[in-house]
Amino acid sequence: MRSIGVGIIGCGMISVNHFHALSKLENAHVTAVCDIDPEKKKSASSQYQVTGYTDYRDMLKDPQVESVHICTPHFLHAEMTIAALQAGKHVLCEKPMGMSIQEAEAMKAAAEKSGKQLTVCFQNRFNGASKRMKEIITKGTLGAFRGGSAFVAWNRGENYYESSPWRGSWQREGGSVLINQAIHTLDLLKYLVGPLQVQSATMSAKRLFSVIETEDTCDMLLVGREGSRVLFYASNCGVSNLPVQMHLTFEAGELHLNGSLLTIRDADGSRMEDYTEALAVGKDYWGSGHGPLIADFYDRLQEGRSPAILPEDAMETMQLLTAAYESESNIRRRKPCRQ
Repeated sequence: MRSIGVGIIGCGMISVNHFHALSKLENAHVTAVCDIDPEKKKSASSQYQVTGYTDYRDMLKDPQVESVHICTPHFLHAEMTIAALQAGKHVLCEKPMGMSIQEAEAMKAAAEKSGKQLTVCFQNRFNGASKRMKEIITKGTLGAFRGGSAFVAWNRGENYYESSPWRGSWQREGGSVLINQAIHTLDLLKYLVGPLQVQSATMSAKRLFSVIETEDTCDMLLVGREGSRVLFYASNCGVSNLPVQMHLTFEAGELHLNGSLLTIRDADGSRMEDYTEALAVGKDYWGSGHGPLIADFYDRLQEGRSPAILPEDAMETMQLLTAAYESESNIRRRKPCRQ
């Protein structure tokens, strides 16, 4: 089996998950890294003994780089993804797909024109508990979906935003808790129960209003098929990073997710299944899906199959985000706190 050469753009915190996942594969390997910070570039290229670049456009000229992972701030995703596709590279882009529907559409169009594959990293779909939930729902024994709730309560303080000035900015992050932290739960919810629409959404900065111009708290009412509805709440005002919670009610049962613990209530009674998986890198509340998602992407590339998460899948999540931020019930966007 031939091993695909991979270039990683952005050597910050999330890239560690990508490096680790790729180190476990036989059909893909890191061949180059890129970061505008010379020290980060030097550290990553030295640690993984690969070529280092400070300009991603130079890396895209490297013939050994056949696939690119975009691990940069949100506002760079579309620009770098489109450039990589035009250079003839496959792309695995961290979430979000872009900063707007227009950017997402341009990324999808670039993938179609290039003939290369594009996927977006919604790794929570690959967590053990998530896969089990999808299996049960697809089987259909629980009946039609009636509604539910999703709850994300994490802690992001002043240091988090001040250490990376692109965060907390409408222009560079595109929002905060919803587009950055809770986007995974929103995507997973849509993946599990089908199409959803935003009926009402409210954004506010309850704790970090003097630091960010975006939201640290979001609540939404989502509606789905046949009158189903979901309450969605996310906040970075917590004192710790709690496990993501999701409660889904069906005609003939319920599914309750608490981190990696899944409680199933159906005709056979109530039981709990533990999908806790040891993480070699990262944080437990990130889930364990990066490795399986990346492995699946390269398995499919080798087999000539499309990615599990297609551009249009990621665009649906982008449309939900856009509707939430544009909801008439939102507070007005304030002037920037920082320049």
